[in-house]
Amino acid sequence: MKFLVKKHRSDIAFHDGAGARLITWMTGLMVFFITLALTANLALSSITKSWMSGLSDSVTVEISPPPPAAGSDSLTADQKKDFDGRVEKILWLSKQHPSVSSGRRLSEDDIRTLIEPWLGGKIPSDLPLPALVELKLTPEANLQQLQKDIRNLVPGANIDNHQDTLDDIGRLIGTVRAFLLLLTGVITLLAVVAIAGVIRSKLAIHRQEVETLHFLGAEDDYIAGQFRRHALRGTILGALGGIGASLLTLVIIGSVTRTIDSAIMPQVQLMPVQWILLFLLPLLAGAVLAHVTAQVTVMRTLAKMP
Repeated sequence: MKFLVKKHRSDIAFHDGAGARLITWMTGLMVFFITLALTANLALSSITKSWMSGLSDSVTVEISPPPPAAGSDSLTADQKKDFDGRVEKILWLSKQHPSVSSGRRLSEDDIRTLIEPWLGGKIPSDLPLPALVELKLTPEANLQQLQKDIRNLVPGANIDNHQDTLDDIGRLIGTVRAFLLLLTGVITLLAVVAIAGVIRSKLAIHRQEVETLHFLGAEDDYIAGQFRRHALRGTILGALGGIGASLLTLVIIGSVTRTIDSAIMPQVQLMPVQWILLFLLPLLAGAVLAHVTAQVTVMRTLAKMP
């Protein structure tokens, strides 16, 4: 006998009893954490691109000052003239070399700012500092030839192409992103287990209603559809709540990070399509998870019922 009812009619009182909104809460928490994890991944991509582009298209040439004369803490006039002359040679090369688009000498204040944290205190004003020249590379730069030309022109110059730093940043970002991916997977798995547990508990609570529907001729798929719609409603409400909470969290984080020096923490800029995906994907993921988990759980449980 066919079981004739309205398509979206609910024959089970899902909102009665304990844990009526557990699916909503569990989905909300899942979407909240997944949205933050996705945001962190996108932010890391943006920050990595900013750091990499800032380091990969430049080299830094360090020219150490000669040791002061015995009994003196400062350079003599001849030593200073020779020191400045070596720096000028690098600046001259930056204007002639086909691999260099521009060059600039960092000021003493910039150098002090860079090295003071490593020395643990203020540097004496009369202490001779190395000279740092930043060379911006052209897209077709021949780095090996440039390094050879610098050493021929100024023997003893130290050249840093930031490769070690780039490798360290790459490893760090890769580790963090792998951890975020693992965290997202764990959160999703826990949500699936929790939703399945809620569905099983609902089946136990409403066992008499399910048996009555069976007695009246309802098929397993129809009963499973009742649980699917219940899970979907709770999932959508929870997902919207989780997205709202994550958006508020991101606004707070954004207001805090704006006060950080952009040289330390570049501002993260996401494209409109990224923002859409950021909030749409967790919503779709929650809906699909709820639908599939409810269907599989109910059908397996009903198959075991007499």
